[in-house]
Amino acid sequence: MESTRKRGPDGRFAGARCDVESVPRLPTFPARWVLEDPRQRPYLVFWAPKNGPAFALKMTPAEDGLAVVITLENRETQTISVLRRRLPRGTGGALFYICPSCKRPRRYLYRLAMSGPALVASRGLLCQRCANLRFASQGWYKSAFLRFCGPCARNPWDPQAVSDPRLIAEDLAPN
Repeated sequence: MESTRKRGPDGRFAGARCDVESVPRLPTFPARWVLEDPRQRPYLVFWAPKNGPAFALKMTPAEDGLAVVITLENRETQTISVLRRRLPRGTGGALFYICPSCKRPRRYLYRLAMSGPALVASRGLLCQRCANLRFASQGWYKSAFLRFCGPCARNPWDPQAVSDPRLIAEDLAPN
């Protein structure tokens, strides 16, 4: 069976690539907050890294708690279904997004996607596979020393969420 992906002499993927660790991701905690909020208020979810572009979206509950409506900066909306699964010991539940493209349950959706050699934001929120994002270590062995040095920092690309934007107005105001 021949692979359709280009490979370099070292066997690693060769070509246009963007690592999943370097793009903003949407975890499930904002959706849980939105769906469990008794006030049914929309939440502002935002990424504000110290270096790099800032992103924001508005998340509101929909379909009696079975979905969330995402409104992007360009006022484009996207309804994303959610799936609740009980944890094995029956002590709680896990929340998953249903990827709008492949319809599979996912813990994270990504704001940017690869389209040819470039990253684009016009395709909406997608899972890692549908967005054509690769992990930094994908395609090569990471030695014990490199694993010990620690994973790539995710902190700048994990979002913050608030139910009232006035709570963060001072932090986001230009100096």
